[in-house]
Amino acid sequence: MALTIAQLRKARLDEDILRLLQGELNEWFPPASRRDDVVFLSRLQNAPRGMRAMAATFELDISMALDDLAWHFVNWHDLDLCAETSNGLRELGAIEAAELFDAAFAILRPRWDELQTFAQNESSDSADAHDWLEETGIQKQIDPLTERMWRLLEQWRDHGLMHYWITYARAYPERCVVES
Repeated sequence: MALTIAQLRKARLDEDILRLLQGELNEWFPPASRRDDVVFLSRLQNAPRGMRAMAATFELDISMALDDLAWHFVNWHDLDLCAETSNGLRELGAIEAAELFDAAFAILRPRWDELQTFAQNESSDSADAHDWLEETGIQKQIDPLTERMWRLLEQWRDHGLMHYWITYARAYPERCVVES
């Protein structure tokens, strides 16, 4: 059953809204679709704008919980996905997070093709990517941005970037659903 505006409006607890949103995201973007950039990007194009923004920022939320901004670009090395993530953050009202993300991307962008050697390459050792980030000075440049992002997200320790999903769904439930 597709998510409705009424369900979002009825949900009182943050956890209830998040559960509804995650369920709908799983419908729009099943796990197999998230492993294929082309399929994922095509599905983004057809999703309601709120779902699109949430799906595009999901992996960044995981990266910030487990790694850092620099490593996010190693794991998610696709220019279209970077644009979707930045746009998604802005759509969700996460302006400071978007600015930090964009600043980190701007540091990496001149060496994007070099990063491809390590990005999403299963034969490449992750230590090689870490070494490259250190040797090029990229990690040192991005670390302050990561620290600022962590401080920003620390405000919502239980939800991280998903805090913005909850706030957005409350303000714009109609942007999170397909109403017939």
